[in-house]
Amino acid sequence: MGNPKLLILSASTGNGHMSAAYAIAAEAEKAGLEAVVVDVMDVTPDAFTSWYRGGYEKLVKDRPELWGHLYKSSDRPLFNYGFQTILDFTFTSRIRKLIAEMRPDWVVCTHSLPQPRLVPLRREFGFRMGIVVTDLYVHRMWLRGRPDAFFVPQEWTKEVLRRRKPRLGAHCVVTGIPIHPVFGERKFERSWSGEKWAVVSSGGIGGGPLTDAVSVMLDSGWRVRVVAGRNQAAFDSLTAAFGGDDRVVVLGHVDAAKMAELMQTSHLLVSKPGGLTTFESLASGIPFCVYWPFLIPGQEEGNATFLRDIGAGVIAHNLDELRSALGKLDDERLKMMSAAGFEQALPDAAAKIVQALREL
Repeated sequence: MGNPKLLILSASTGNGHMSAAYAIAAEAEKAGLEAVVVDVMDVTPDAFTSWYRGGYEKLVKDRPELWGHLYKSSDRPLFNYGFQTILDFTFTSRIRKLIAEMRPDWVVCTHSLPQPRLVPLRREFGFRMGIVVTDLYVHRMWLRGRPDAFFVPQEWTKEVLRRRKPRLGAHCVVTGIPIHPVFGERKFERSWSGEKWAVVSSGGIGGGPLTDAVSVMLDSGWRVRVVAGRNQAAFDSLTAAFGGDDRVVVLGHVDAAKMAELMQTSHLLVSKPGGLTTFESLASGIPFCVYWPFLIPGQEEGNATFLRDIGAGVIAHNLDELRSALGKLDDERLKMMSAAGFEQALPDAAAKIVQALREL
């Protein structure tokens, strides 16, 4: 298949899935392929969209322990898994119209939501199906249907996938997680002389105790660029607390180019290890301090362990551990963590996926 036509399905649930989809589409278009990105939330009923998107954000911000329970319980073939699969199949019926109009050669998913609905549609329209796993651990939701190809972040992920699905019957390619190309371009250079800057962020929804974390950073001698994301209340609170302090820069939502600049010119990222954030940090060579109160239980726990195990990150479960970790991060340790990140970086994941789709 020389130039396959791609339909890339994702879902805007605040976890970077759409960013991964657009990164693949951009690479596909550079290669002369037709690629269309669709947010499945735009073709599901309003009530389902509100429940799926709004419920996710509310649980992550207000009841993270409940979200963690739901994540882990749905990773087993029991009620939660089956119930969610029925919902996903039932409320995504409008995907059929998209496929009937476009007649793609490949349907590529950067979110697990569309997978159940694609099973009967493959028999009807004959397209092939690719799954881009955007977390290091392969949750059972990614295993629905019989995809032709899996694109996974690391060899460790591939081993988990093979263990969970011994009769895989699909190509499995280690590509990394698709990130915006600006993170791989390295337009900015990190200076190791002078004062040290940290980026503090709890993700796009801006949940978690940002103010407390920034206070500890300042007490430990750091200057801070804090990103509040789309959370206006967090932005206002941070501005009220640190607006007159020249050691702190308070930012709201930032685009990929600005985040790449922040990561490439700073010396430490204190954040939650979302899949894209993890691989953006590796491509930027910024040492990662996983601050557990920011973390989304479930999918991000494996990412945190990965960062620690490869030497690119440390984990702090509370303010005391954060303060202790900061005291141990001298220049030599930070440089070693930066080098470890660069060693594991896979900034060209989107290009690898497109190339694989053309070859398969």
